[in-house]
Amino acid sequence: MKRQTKQIAVAAIAIAAVLLTGCVDQVSEMSADEIASMMAAKQAEITDFSATMVMTSSYDGEGMTMQATMVTIPPDKSRVEYIEPAELAGTVMVTNGSTMWTYDPAKNQVTKMALPEDMPSEMDYTELVKNLLDKNDISLEGIEDVGGRSTYVIEATPKNESNREFISKTRVWVDRENWMLLGTEMYDADGNPMVKVEYRDITFNTGIPDREFIFEVPAGAEVVETSLEDMMPKEMTLDEAKANLTFDLRVPSYLPDGYGFDRATVFGDLYGNGQEMVSLQYTDGSGVLHLTERVSDDSDQSEPAMGEPKIVSINGTAGEFTSMFGMNTLQWSADGIDYSLSSGEFEKDELVKVAESLV
Repeated sequence: MKRQTKQIAVAAIAIAAVLLTGCVDQVSEMSADEIASMMAAKQAEITDFSATMVMTSSYDGEGMTMQATMVTIPPDKSRVEYIEPAELAGTVMVTNGSTMWTYDPAKNQVTKMALPEDMPSEMDYTELVKNLLDKNDISLEGIEDVGGRSTYVIEATPKNESNREFISKTRVWVDRENWMLLGTEMYDADGNPMVKVEYRDITFNTGIPDREFIFEVPAGAEVVETSLEDMMPKEMTLDEAKANLTFDLRVPSYLPDGYGFDRATVFGDLYGNGQEMVSLQYTDGSGVLHLTERVSDDSDQSEPAMGEPKIVSINGTAGEFTSMFGMNTLQWSADGIDYSLSSGEFEKDELVKVAESLV
């Protein structure tokens, strides 16, 4: 979902760039390369910015809010500090161009990751914009003030009706002066708001000092070093996955008709806490069934549930079944391992049957 929101937003910013020229009809006459070039030229004038990011989400009448402060010197320096929810409060992420630091206050642990010298620091808009202009109908709704700044309000609607089953439309607020994204809001198939992201208290070009991106390790915190390579998932066969995990991998002895093993994706011990994870994919050629297994971490606090989960029994162990956005998910824990089984094809009873067959 986040990726799709970002993509739609980029397309909307591109359209806003064209609108600043004073002629909406120019959209059909300009190439994505020309739009991307216009965007890059204007955004190059931004030397730094700060804001408070607020994300609110809702489902079945229940809501959740995430809030964080951020300061940035484009293209590769940033500092983000989470304020809420409670389980994220105090988490800090700092990137200084060569190193990324992440502090988890619940564990009093710092993760240090060196960034590759050839790691791209800026987004290449051209292909992204070109694709999205073809896939979305873009319209200008009007002009609104957001946090004291004048913005264009853009609406992006997927041209393919089947894509509207998940997100029917996205509204985007774009700063009229510098084309920065100041907010987005996604709507479900019934037109109800699902996720809204706002940037408040925004400042531009105030001369943010480099010392903001010097990370100081908190007293007594454990420092764990990792690498980008460690973070990259690795696709494997089932036997390779079993050989590369420190816990015993369990696989289903029962699968729905026509389904068979497709691939395993292993995520390493990223933070030195033993939280390895593997995702197993099963398919019949069209539908997909995902089984994820990871080492439990007792210090983790569970995220607020979206919707009302149904409690189910899996071989005598309590689990939770949820259905959201066309995806059914079954979650449970056993013997120090967290399990998640999900599919858009099968209902609760069939997922329970697969879960109870793990050996």
